[in-house]
Amino acid sequence: MKRQRWQWLKRSLLLLLTWLWVTACQSSTFDHSRFRSQSPAQSGECRLVAHEMGETEVCGQPQRVAALSPHILDSILALGVQPIAYAEVTALNLETFDNPKAQIPYLGDRVTTQPINVGDRKNPSLEKLALVNPDLILAEDWTTQAHYQLLNQIAPTLLFSDTKGNEQVWFHDIQAIAKALDREPEAEQLLAAHEQQLATVRSQLAPVVTAYPDVLILAVNTLMNDVAIAADSTAGRLLEEIGFHLVYPEPVPPGETRWLQTSLELLPSLQSDIILVIAWDSSDPYNPKEELKAKWNQNPVLQTMSASQANRIFFVDYQLWGSVTRGPITDELILNKLPEMLLPLL
Repeated sequence: MKRQRWQWLKRSLLLLLTWLWVTACQSSTFDHSRFRSQSPAQSGECRLVAHEMGETEVCGQPQRVAALSPHILDSILALGVQPIAYAEVTALNLETFDNPKAQIPYLGDRVTTQPINVGDRKNPSLEKLALVNPDLILAEDWTTQAHYQLLNQIAPTLLFSDTKGNEQVWFHDIQAIAKALDREPEAEQLLAAHEQQLATVRSQLAPVVTAYPDVLILAVNTLMNDVAIAADSTAGRLLEEIGFHLVYPEPVPPGETRWLQTSLELLPSLQSDIILVIAWDSSDPYNPKEELKAKWNQNPVLQTMSASQANRIFFVDYQLWGSVTRGPITDELILNKLPEMLLPLL
């Protein structure tokens, strides 16, 4: 009991010291000119924006936006907003994203700024954020809720969730994010463009759906000791909306997730026409698919699967195809890629 109280006291003191430090940073005489824009953030009509922590008043169009996850970055870029600071999935050894095309997977070629690197999405650097002096901080509630009060001392902070029930998709928070950025018409345009692109790809892939309807989606790490059937992934949602049937070993009641841990030895018992393997590596999240593909092709058990024997197996990256980025740009990129991957099967 004493140990628990001591741990609670240490945590409380740490939070207090951090808050005092952030406050000091904001009021210090340190030269922030490197991080400040030449003109103040635009003022304008104020509005209350609902998010996971309540409601926050935001005025005008924020000009200096910190995006604290790939999902948030995807969303603001799609809405036409560039980040002043960014937090990736993992901590990177760089001060700024001075070459975002090479440093930020899938989204970097749309970043025209050189955002300050503020750490990883679960542990953003309060020091760097205070120095950047953002107008607005946007993050996901599941990664950043523990830091909310401290972040809110630096700038108005809004935490969003794109999950409703067991469905995780950008439709659920894009309009709230757009309202915070004063970009609501752009959100409506994104939703309409997505529906149009989905209809086009559905028509393109209709013959593939007819010939090879059953798709098994797996999430596998590069060590091949963590294997899951990942029907509820970004790729799974899009393939199902196109018309494919996702292979799952048992019926799932409404509202429950279709994500099931399994083993390599059991995979041959799952009959499928196409296999999509989503590769991941917790120590190196960037492009792990080539390493996994090489190991997969050396495994005799996996080579007995009919989809492997027929060359209907595809290796993709979890950062985009799994459940990391999850935004309008993510869906656009996957829908662009699927016809290129699957039409040659005919």
